Amino acid sequence: MPLPKPSDKESEKDFINRCMSDDIMLKEYKNQKQRAAVCYTQLKQAIKNKGEAKWSDFRKGDILNLI
Repeated sequence: MPLPKPSDKESEKDFINRCMSDDIMLKEYKNQKQRAAVCYTQLKQAIKNKGEAKWSDFRKGDILNLI
């Protein structure tokens, strides 16, 4: 079951609204409090990962420009 992830330009409020009303989330997490906890966890994780660069974020030739 893929969990919703916030997009770069999506506000916190917009993401939580979208996540809470997502068909898969409604099916998997019938309890509203549990669903909200999962949505806020997804948001928190996305914010945490936003500042972390991964090797897959760089194009092959761009790595040389970092050195």
